Amino acid sequence: MKKLITILTVVVITTTISFSQISDRVNDESTYLLGARPVAGNIGFFIGISTAEISDLSNKDWNESGIPIINIKYYWSDKFVIKGGVQVWKKRRVLDGTLDPNSGMKADLTSYTHKEVDAYWNLNLGIEQHFDISNIIDSYIGINGNIGYNRSVRTTNMAWDGGDFTDNEGSSFGITYGFETVVGTNLYIADLPLAIGFEWGIRAKNYGANKYQYDYSESFGGTTSSGTYYTSLIDDFEDATANSYYNSVDFTDLKAKRFDIEPIARVTFTYYLKQ
Repeated sequence: MKKLITILTVVVITTTISFSQISDRVNDESTYLLGARPVAGNIGFFIGISTAEISDLSNKDWNESGIPIINIKYYWSDKFVIKGGVQVWKKRRVLDGTLDPNSGMKADLTSYTHKEVDAYWNLNLGIEQHFDISNIIDSYIGINGNIGYNRSVRTTNMAWDGGDFTDNEGSSFGITYGFETVVGTNLYIADLPLAIGFEWGIRAKNYGANKYQYDYSESFGGTTSSGTYYTSLIDDFEDATANSYYNSVDFTDLKAKRFDIEPIARVTFTYYLKQ
């Protein structure tokens, strides 16, 4: 349930604002006017969830939380839209326990903790040019820009009888930015101020978080040591040797850069209000 709390909250809020609907429903159960096409001055609340985010939500290995893209659209004219919004996503999983000495593991290993957290936040701004196909189907092209950050945490802590321990804490943080071009289609539902649609296009993005910085400390047999090392987050080089270094080779210093152009696809929902 935690995965969809924010999405459900948005749906509840928007669907309760009945006095601002732009539909022309007649108070007769047998009468339904198709289409509620917005015009200049109207506002739309837009939710877009990508195929990758749908896959994340269906993955039970992660505890997902956050919201997909939520934009507010303002119809500057009947066919030209200005929009802005945010996207926040976080997933987390933890393994934390005390070991049974009869479990088959090393008898003197008493505790083990491993934590993984991935999060990102984006501010989105964009414009859309719509085409007046009909009062039921709407198509458009759009350009969107975004800026935000990616953050990841990887922590492993182990302790043994006698006071030996190792603490390994890795973190990654970077500013991200990019732009995308999309082609979209909306289908207006009955005479409701609601449309479902689909967007697809191309995204160019700079990933600022491309490496982990690990700070470690350990003590074995009374000897304590500590230090810092780095690992790569990039695993899709054309060179197989470079890929083999992904998160498996410890660097004393590392520069890792990534700028990708990739396809995107989203399912969209838009709820319309009068200004």
